Amino acid sequence: MRINPTKLLLLIGLGLAFVSCEQNQKFVDQPNLQWRTAKIKYLGDSADNRRVIDLTVYFTDGDGDIGREDLNGSNDTCILSDYASFLERFDLFIYYYEKVNGQFRQIPPSDSCLPFHNILPNLTPIGQNKTLEGDITTPFDYSNYPLNTTDSIKFELQLIDLAGNKSTRISSPAIGI
Repeated sequence: MRINPTKLLLLIGLGLAFVSCEQNQKFVDQPNLQWRTAKIKYLGDSADNRRVIDLTVYFTDGDGDIGREDLNGSNDTCILSDYASFLERFDLFIYYYEKVNGQFRQIPPSDSCLPFHNILPNLTPIGQNKTLEGDITTPFDYSNYPLNTTDSIKFELQLIDLAGNKSTRISSPAIGI
């Protein structure tokens, strides 16, 4: 049986094209976080104690539904009787810890209506492939901290997408201050 050389070349070409097509990397729909870095920056003179810590995490999300269209959120007012609804507007949850007597203790924000958490802009890609991955860097205003005598702090972060899928809560290493 003789094979037509043109058909053979066409089959080889189609096979190579199929194999060489880059497959989109697939992630699960639940966001995933990995710790990257923390960098302390002084705003102005280091003697005036105006500091920000840039927290950087790597993230992935399979369905790409990270962030909000309306960055103000649907509920801008903090009403303590409806605090759960107030917290629903945030995407990136940040928890701050100070080492006190050898143990890390979570330190709440000085004003519960000004949490450490952030609202992310809409990051959903346009097109068929909605998978997202990249780095998120967010500032943490460190001007009024630490509250206790401490030599180190740490952070925990969690990402929640629009569908309500939560990443695991990740922890930074101890950060010397």
